This record gives sequence, C-alpha cells and structure tokens, in this order.
Amino acid sequence: MTSTTLSDKVNLKDTLKLPVTTFPIRSDLTPASARVLLEKCTDDLYTWQWNNHADKKPFVFHDGPPFANGSLHIGHALNKILKDIIVRYNIKLGKRVSYIPGWDCHGLPIELKALQNIRGTTEDVSVMSPADAVEKSKNLNAIEIRGLARDLAANTVEAQKDAFRSWGVIGDWENAYRTMDLEYEVRQLRVFNEMIKKGLIYRHFKPVYWSPSSRTALAEAELEYNETHVSKAATIKFPLASLGSYLSSLAGIDQNDIGAAIWTTTPWSIPGNRAILIHPDLEYVVVKSAKHGQLLAGKERVEHLQKLMDEEFEILIEGISGKALLDVTYRHPLLPQDAAPHPVLPADYVTSDTGTGLVHCAPGHGMDDYLTCQKHNIDPFSPIDDEGKYTPDALPTYDLTGLAVLSDGQNKLLELLEEHNVLLGTQPKFIHKYPYDWRTKLPIIQRATPQWFAGVEMIKDDAIANIDQVEFIPEQGKHRLQGFVASRNEWCISRQRTWGVPIPALYEVESGDALLTEESVEHIISVIEKKGTDAWWSDPDSEEWVAPQYRNNKYVRGTETMDVWFDSGTSWTLIREKLGERADAPLVDIYLEGSDQHRGWFQSSLLTSVASTGKTPFAKLVTHGFILDEKGKKMSKSLGNIISPQEIIDGSYWSRAGQMAKIAQKPAKPKKQKGETSKTAPQPQAKKEQSPDVDTLRLWVAMTDFTTDATIGEKVLRFAQEALRKFRMTGRFLLGNLGDWNGNKVAYDDLLNIDKYALYRLGQLTRTSKTDYDQYAFSKVFHSVNVFNKNFLSAFYLNILKDRLYVDDGISRASAQTTLFYILQHYLNALAPVIPLLTEELWSHATPMIKQKMQHPLRSQWCEPPSVWHEGEAEVLGEKFLEFENCVEAVNLAVEDARTAKNLRANLEADINLIIPSGSRPEEFLKQIQPELSAILLCSRVHILTNPPTDLDSESWSHSKPFKMMDKDCTVITVPAKGQKCPRCWMYTAVSEGEPCERCAGVVARFASGS
Repeated sequence: MTSTTLSDKVNLKDTLKLPVTTFPIRSDLTPASARVLLEKCTDDLYTWQWNNHADKKPFVFHDGPPFANGSLHIGHALNKILKDIIVRYNIKLGKRVSYIPGWDCHGLPIELKALQNIRGTTEDVSVMSPADAVEKSKNLNAIEIRGLARDLAANTVEAQKDAFRSWGVIGDWENAYRTMDLEYEVRQLRVFNEMIKKGLIYRHFKPVYWSPSSRTALAEAELEYNETHVSKAATIKFPLASLGSYLSSLAGIDQNDIGAAIWTTTPWSIPGNRAILIHPDLEYVVVKSAKHGQLLAGKERVEHLQKLMDEEFEILIEGISGKALLDVTYRHPLLPQDAAPHPVLPADYVTSDTGTGLVHCAPGHGMDDYLTCQKHNIDPFSPIDDEGKYTPDALPTYDLTGLAVLSDGQNKLLELLEEHNVLLGTQPKFIHKYPYDWRTKLPIIQRATPQWFAGVEMIKDDAIANIDQVEFIPEQGKHRLQGFVASRNEWCISRQRTWGVPIPALYEVESGDALLTEESVEHIISVIEKKGTDAWWSDPDSEEWVAPQYRNNKYVRGTETMDVWFDSGTSWTLIREKLGERADAPLVDIYLEGSDQHRGWFQSSLLTSVASTGKTPFAKLVTHGFILDEKGKKMSKSLGNIISPQEIIDGSYWSRAGQMAKIAQKPAKPKKQKGETSKTAPQPQAKKEQSPDVDTLRLWVAMTDFTTDATIGEKVLRFAQEALRKFRMTGRFLLGNLGDWNGNKVAYDDLLNIDKYALYRLGQLTRTSKTDYDQYAFSKVFHSVNVFNKNFLSAFYLNILKDRLYVDDGISRASAQTTLFYILQHYLNALAPVIPLLTEELWSHATPMIKQKMQHPLRSQWCEPPSVWHEGEAEVLGEKFLEFENCVEAVNLAVEDARTAKNLRANLEADINLIIPSGSRPEEFLKQIQPELSAILLCSRVHILTNPPTDLDSESWSHSKPFKMMDKDCTVITVPAKGQKCPRCWMYTAVSEGEPCERCAGVVARFASGS
C-alpha cells in the first residue's frame, strides 16, 4: 500500500501524538480546593515524615516566637517561609524533622495593645497612644489587665497560626507552644531557680533604662536609638568649696569666686549630681569671665566656651594637670550652703572633644557614672518616680515635685540655675543619638531603682567559648553575637508591668528585705503548678506562698514580672522536655531569625542555657536582613509602601499597585456631541474567585539573598510571578507529553545524543542545587532552576523535542519520553521545598504510570543524578554540546535574517549549511550527532561541509553567520529547503507535494496496521 493511498484512508492528524493532560494552563484552584492541596503538602506531610522516620534522631529546628500582638507583615513571611524551605529540604534528605511553632505571649507590647483595645468600639483605638493606655491601666487591677492581655494573645495566636499555615508552612501546629502556657511558665521558673542556685540572680539599686511612658525598666534590646533626638545641653558653674593643695598654692585665684564649668546633655539630672569628672591627663586652665567670674575648664575647650558665652576670657592660670585637681571639692549650686561638698573624680571617658572638659556626674542616672562612683563609695541618688517626674527629694529647698523631668521639670531647673547666676549657657537644639522606648516611641531616661539582675559577667567567658562552637550563616553573625555578649555585664530581668511571669520574690514586711532562695522559689513553683501564675496576684495574702522554714516572718509577694527576653530565651527547655538531652551536641540543630536577634532572642537563649546547663542550646545560627521597598526605603504606612503577605496571596496587591498607573494612563473623557445619546453604563461583573497565589510569595522569599536586606515591590513580584508561570507551563508540558508514556525507560546508552546532553545539564542542576540548599543559598537555587527552565528547557530542549514527541514513534520518541520523565522527577525535586503547592498540584494531575515510577516529590529523598549522566563519556559529550551552543545561536541569527528579508517564512523552510574545517574536532562531533541535527536546529536538512558550496548566490551569503566552536572558525549559511513540505511534520523533506516524507510514511503505515 503506497503512502498516497494511506493518506486517503488515514487522517494524518490522528497519527500525531499530541500532549494530553488534565493540568490546566492557569491555576483554577478555589480557596477551598487550595486548602485541600495545602493540607496534603503541609499537615499530612509533617505527620508522614515524623511517623515514617520514627527510628531516626530528629533534626530539630527551633522556632523563635513572634509577638502575639498584631497582624502579620512581610517580614514574618520572609522569616517563616525561609524556615519552611529548610524544614522541607531536610525532609527530602530523609531526616525526621521536629519543628514546633511558638509565640511570645507576655510583655509590654501585648499589655499595651490590650489596654488600647479597652477604649470601646465607638472610638478609634489607633489614636490612643501607648502612654495613654498605661495611664488608663490605673483604673484596672492586675487580674483584669492580665485577662485582657491573655485574651488578646490567645486570639492573635490563632489568627497568626491560620495565616502561617496558609503560606504552606508545615510544623507541629497542634503542639505549638505559647510562653503564657502554665507548663512553659513552670519550666521558665525552674531555669530561673537554677540561676539562683549558682548565685547569678541578685537585686541592686542602680541605674537602668527606664521608660516613663511605659513605667517600667527596659533592657538594651528593648531600645531604639533616635539619631536626630534634640536635647537642651547646658553649661553650668559649680562653685568650688576647697581648691585642693595645688590650686591653693597658686597666686591670682579668688578662692571665693571660682567654679568648675561643667557640661551636660541631661540638665534634668542635676539634682542627682554627686561628683564632677575630669580626665587625669588633660590640661586645664583658670579663666576670668566678666559675667561669671573665675572658671575652671579644659584648655582645649576654652574657645568653645567663649563662643557659648559670647565673651573673651582672660587666661589667669595655664598648665594645670588633671591629676592636680583630684583633691578639689565643690558645692552643688542649688543645695543649701551647709550641704556637704562633693568631690572631683578621675574618669578616662572624659574627652576634650565636646563640652568643657569637666563632666557632671549623676550616679543615679548613668551606668558609667554609677561605676565610677562605686569605686569611691558614692551611692546613687535618683529623685524621680515611675512616671519620670521629680519626687520631693529632688531639691529640698525648691518644689519640683510632680514636674516631668524631660519637659517642665527641666525647664524649671534651668530657670533656677539662671536665677543663681550659674547657668553659663545652653544649646537648646543639641542633636544627638538618644535611646527611645521601642514600643511607645518616646524617650527614656536612666534612673536608679531596685531591680533584679542576672550576672552575665560571671558566665561571659563560658558563653563566648560556646559561641566558638556554633556555625553562623552569614559568618559575620558570630562577631555580632560575641560583641554583644562581651560588652554586657548584667541583665536587668525585672519589669514593672503586670502581664508576665512573676519574679517569685517575697519581701519581709518590716524590713522590706527580699527573700529569693532556691528553697523559697521551689516552694512557690509548686504552688504555681497547682494554681497558675494569676494566683500570684489574685490570691488573698496567705502563708501558702511562703515555704515553711520562712514562716517566722511576715512576707508579701512582689509585683514585678520577668523580662520577656527571659521568657522566650528559655524556650529551649521545650525541646529538652519533648525530645530529651543530646549528650554529644546542642539541643537544637538550627535557630533562624532576623539579624536584630543577636542582641535579643539569640543572646537570651545562649545566656539562659549556658547559665543553667553550661552549653549553648543551638548548633547553627542563621540570620536574615530586613525588608525594603524597591527604592531601598523602609516599609512605612506614611510612605504607602507596605505590602502585606495576604494581598499578594489573594491578588489584591496587583489591583492596588496598578491603580495609580491606570489613573495616569486613562485618556480624557471625550465630550458628548450634540444629539448623542448616552450609552447604558456597563453592569458590574461578578468578581471571579481568585486562585490563591501562595507560591509567588514563596518564590519571592526563595529568590531573595536573605543574608542582606531584601527588597520587595511590583517589579520583583512580577518577576517571581512570571517565573512561577514558566515553571507551571514546563510542568504542564512534561505531564502532557508523558500522558501516554508506558513506563518503559530507554537505557542510557541507547538514548539519543541530545537527550544524553539534557541529562548532563539536568545532573549539573541537581548537584549544584543540592550544594546551594546545603549552604542555605536559596537564591542561587532559584536562579539555577529559573535559568535552566527558561534558557535550556523552554528556549531550547523542549522546543526541539516537539517534532520527535508529536511525529515520531519508536526509539526516538521513547528516548525523549524517558528523558522527560527524568526531567520531571529532578525538576520537582529541586522545586519542592520552595513551591510545594504547585508541586502538589502537578502531582495530583500526574498519570498512574508516573506515580508508579516515581515517589511523591515532596516525600521522596533528594534525587541524586546517576554518575553515568556526568562522568566519563557523558562529561566529554556535555562539554562538546556546550561548545555547540555557539552554533545554535549562529543558526538562529542566520534564519532570523532570512525571515526578516522575507526569503523564508518559517524555520522549517530552511536548509542549513555548516562550513567546518576539515578533520577538526567540530567536524567529528557534528558528524556524530548528524542524524539529530535537523531536529536540534529546527530546520529541514543540515549539510556538514568543509568548503562553501560553489553554487551559492549572493542572497544566501548575506544570511551567513560566523561562529567559533572548539576554538575553530566556522560558518553557518541558510538556504531555502530543496524538498517539498510534508503535510504531517511540515518539514521540507517530502519527495512529492502533498505526500508524507519517508519518516512520516513509515509512522502512518504502522498506525494503519495497528502496530
């Protein structure tokens, strides 16, 4: 039977093997169907891996608890999705992974938010400042405040949990921890008691960071530094009481009219002055001022002082060494004349860069001053109350009581100094860096109060030694954490707020002495285990809280709570309780948080663990940066550049992002012409349910170099969305062309050369991706897979396969399908940790044969490429094909030139002449792959020549392109194909018009015979 008669009996289209798949071009998932797939690739996956690897030691990823006080932002997405990628990758490594999410539920942020919310539904709670909320709390008792805070935290935890799960984050959600749960609080108190046993907990009256707006002590980690804070600096004359031996020996000094010119940026602290500080090695002078008499000042600061006071001084005495002033005393200008004089003390931190070279020293209002005065047995004095207002003790002869030190109180104090003619000058707008309360965004003060401290100094060396055993990503994190620990001597762990774990201290009623011993605390813990921490505030005064051996005295319970960093810092105890100790390694394999946690959770976890167990709780610390918009600016409501994760997922971000552009591009509305009738306004269409776009959010995280500050905006999200679209289309192509695959794999040696090259490239991708995953370089994984998908699969390999897949049968098509199966397997293998929803969706549309021949890509272990793909002959072939890419590019350019000149309409109308040096390596390689060349170069025929044909016209020469291959100069020449167009494969290889070519005729004949 001839091919012509076959064509009459067989529809050629029926002989084509076109792709068939149920996987849609665009996601048609509804929120409900997406939830089903998410459950499979999250909860089901976590349960499966935990049960399936029950015999293995867990890989422990410990979750740093976010505050349960608000909605989630894009920083949460970066953090949680990074963690999820690591968890999923380790599951693919065959590990049993423990990831228990957690929440930080105590502390000032949650208490303030809860107090703000009691304003009522008719008022805008956003206008109530945190300071106002604190004021409002005066009308509530402790149990009421704790109840409000607990309800807020509990509701927020559930809302945040739902959001995290909607991002495809897997974990042991049913056993998530909350720092407000009783079992957690008890474990925390036991760590606290361990530190008491070792003498690491003590009470001191010393300066701490104090927030008048929050009315509590703050830790360094709870501060923000305002670089443009404006203070009112003052220069003040402190009259000398005695000149000391050196100054007394000098002539020309009026002993009754000489004072030290001191400088301060905190004039409000003048009532707490107890000394003047000088540098022993600086040079000082005595000058005469027409307005203020004789002044003692640093030599290098005289010029500054003259400008400040707007006068020229007469230099009376020069060359005074700082050491010579150490027996001088002075009088406080606002204290009575009979008040005891104060000393001049040495301090190395006094400089000649600012001020006068003499510094006001208030040991109750600064740690440096406190430490200096402690050396000389001078106690701190801090006449300021919890609200940052002066107490009656401030200045006995002047009533400053109730005045806020940072405003009215300081102004009143400066007026008094002016009245006493000792105010030499002020700098009303002195701009400098100053600490603020991170929650209320208002300035703090330093104020001496009795507080509980943990003695970091005693465990500092051990902590730093443990840091040396930890792996850091990026490496500079090690230096940050070491620096923070090295610079810290104490940790103020007490807070004057209600919502938190109580510090289990009892106070003797008569003396006020604190009782905090191992025995007293263990007894209190036993009561809390039965009654809960609320009972610490709600129980009537009872001896039940006092251990029997201490009941001879009357005690009351303290009202202070622990620093929330102590709360979260003891979260490692959860791992110890759930999974047990590890004798040979830290409890936890990895912690991952933002870089700000070097001074926060990382540090508090390290210190509490070293203090109670002697070792670090973590083996590896990974940190990520912060998030900026595409212009490099921080996210801010005022700038309108905040992007929430939810609006990316539900698609509302795109309408918001494009709204302004549409307005700008909208043409002016044409005027209605006379007599023109109005058209009926279009009726609003029902909004189509949006497919959840979880994987775009996740791809943005993966493509970000998280070790630096990340950027987000329309451009970068469009890039992620386009990459996701291409991943989807590639997956559809693979599923469609494996739709009829019978599961038989062609042996590697029998594969076509181009398919071997595809496996060589696939093996390279898989191996580099694993290396990058191992190094947490997820952006490199994304880049590698994206480039492989776009530049190799979409633009080259899959494109040239279509002819073989649709037209061929036999070994050619089987070789292609075998290769596609391996690509699908390794492609999903690399993508699975990053975009699990698309992976799960692709898997749900895979044929039974595919599912029989490969494991679920989310559950399978990492696919290692066989060595035969990339070693020996495969490597040689792969390197030759890489060189061959220059030839492919030259052919594409030559064909495009011919199409532009209208000499060709399509690639298949071309025959390609490759002019290659005789006997060269390129010639040898091209002849090796010659049977595949026309398919690879998407043309009808390829001729390998050592010399140009003699019959080429100038038009053909004009479409030639030079290229280099294996260091040899080669040329491609495009000419019109000489054959007839095959009606089946469209190649110009048929002998007669309208008849199939020889290849297609054989396929049609086999189709007709059913073979």
